[in-house]
Amino acid sequence: MQAQENISFDRLVSLVRGLSNTQRAQLRAEIDRLEKETADDSLEEFLLSAPTFSKNQIKKIEETRKAIDQWQKN
Repeated sequence: MQAQENISFDRLVSLVRGLSNTQRAQLRAEIDRLEKETADDSLEEFLLSAPTFSKNQIKKIEETRKAIDQWQKN
């Protein structure tokens, strides 16, 4: 069952204090899961929004690598 209400922080704290130890453990597990999920999502969003190389830049990198390989062989 899920309930959504606009309640004050103090009211929320008093509700949490009224929970049994088992219910508090369940609440803690759910909060931890949500925090991990949010952290994973933000990392994924960061990586997907990061700049990428253009085809010309990749070509230049490949050419530079080949030139360095040739230089090391000589």
